[in-house]
Amino acid sequence: MSVQITRRAFAGMCAAFSVFPAQQTPSPQHPGDRVYDIFGVPFRAGSLYPGTENDAAAYRQAGLVDQMGAAGICVADCGDIPIPSFLPHHNIPPIRNWPAPRIVWDCVSEQIHPSLKQPGHVPLLIGCDCSIVVGTVQALRNAGSKSVHVLYFDGDFDDAAPEPQVCNSAASFATWLLTSPSPFWSGPQLDHSQLTIVGWSVGSKARGQQSASISLAEIRGAGVNRLAGRILESIPSSADILIHLDIDVLAKQEMPAAYFQHRDGLTLAECAELLGPIARDSRVRLIEISEYATLRDLSGIYMQALIALLTRALR
Repeated sequence: MSVQITRRAFAGMCAAFSVFPAQQTPSPQHPGDRVYDIFGVPFRAGSLYPGTENDAAAYRQAGLVDQMGAAGICVADCGDIPIPSFLPHHNIPPIRNWPAPRIVWDCVSEQIHPSLKQPGHVPLLIGCDCSIVVGTVQALRNAGSKSVHVLYFDGDFDDAAPEPQVCNSAASFATWLLTSPSPFWSGPQLDHSQLTIVGWSVGSKARGQQSASISLAEIRGAGVNRLAGRILESIPSSADILIHLDIDVLAKQEMPAAYFQHRDGLTLAECAELLGPIARDSRVRLIEISEYATLRDLSGIYMQALIALLTRALR
């Protein structure tokens, strides 16, 4: 007798397990306070090369939780999200390793759902590739968000459309998947007005409508402080904000541990100054940090710089 199990049921089974024993997470002490629930996502099936699958461990080994706590930020380490070890890996067009990314999106959505339902709790995902944004938007929708706005800090648009004869990573399609009807995600997809690309130095690859964007040159021209306020004012007051931070928005000389590096990009100081007012906005419901590559930072010095950036932005 054969037994069949659906993709969503499988994700639910994975979500029922935890790498660490269940723990009582802290509650906000005062109205408006936050607890950042840290989830590791040990996953590279959405990427092209190895190097990002164990970076959640690098954050912990570098003292992320202790350093954030010492800065007065309330955090709870919720462990790594269980990801199946037997996900498909292949180079069959159009999406490498498909349907592995979608399985992970469902696992993530199921696992962070309780955090999203707790008042004052904000999931903080580490160890992601850029395709994770599809799963986290799905998680917000499943948790009751009626309007989501994604602020996508990235050196690229990640809006290339899949091509039937070419195999590319799901990460390179991330914002296209969010905003385009396709058989790869059941949606409902976001309108282009619900997505803003921030900090790009490599232009859009979209053939049709493009999402709103603010280039690296515009940031430098307008001034970081002024621009943060302008970004927040452009988002409806009723929207739930998802912050996606791909560290390749930083210049290569600032963050050579980025998975894909860009010669031009923000400095660490500029990024913290821009991200801080946005991250502390009361509408922020979820934050994810993507594309750190442990194999490019064996000494850990760039991880320390990244933790310092996050601590400065969130406190």
